[in-house]
Amino acid sequence: MLKKISTILLILTGVDVLILSAFGLLSPLFAIFVTKQIVGGTATVVGFATAVYFIAKSLVQIPIGRFIDKHSGEKDDFLVLIIGHLSLAVVPFLYLLAQTPFHIYALQAVLGVADALVVPAYLAIFSRHLDKEHEGTEWSVRSVFVGTAAAIAGALGGVIVDNFGFETLFVSAGILAILATISVLFIRPFIYEERAKAIPPGLAQVGSPKTK
Repeated sequence: MLKKISTILLILTGVDVLILSAFGLLSPLFAIFVTKQIVGGTATVVGFATAVYFIAKSLVQIPIGRFIDKHSGEKDDFLVLIIGHLSLAVVPFLYLLAQTPFHIYALQAVLGVADALVVPAYLAIFSRHLDKEHEGTEWSVRSVFVGTAAAIAGALGGVIVDNFGFETLFVSAGILAILATISVLFIRPFIYEERAKAIPPGLAQVGSPKTK
């Protein structure tokens, strides 16, 4: 099955496995970190921190998607994807310096903006490179690998904190996020130079010979 999936989709799936493993380590333990390690950290802070993340992500994501759509080819998608992953990779290390609820809110805002950069760029590139009539299978393969990685990461996160502390957890997550960013570079030879080439096989542009 994997032999039939294009190289760029396999690389992108690997990127998602790494980045979601990184934050899969953190997500289940975020509330514990805030309430136990942050001065003034409470359940209310956790709730507002979650809200800050989603608000930041929601405000930025549509403009980013429109920016990507306005530019031909996938160079812009690639650039946005790199910037987003670099931003994501910084966050776990910055959590090592967090001491107050304000720090948590600020980092959650950075995380939201970073995710807003990654999501539309990633989905746009992945969607354009799907094989016609195998879209469901290829999305499912990605979902299975990513879900399995997140499950393992969630379990390991608790073990790491219990045995080594939050510092080791954040460093481990940061390293995985850096590896994800480096992995994104490997899709560069496969990205489309022209948007016309990014149309799935069998679909013609309006006004092209196939539609006349």
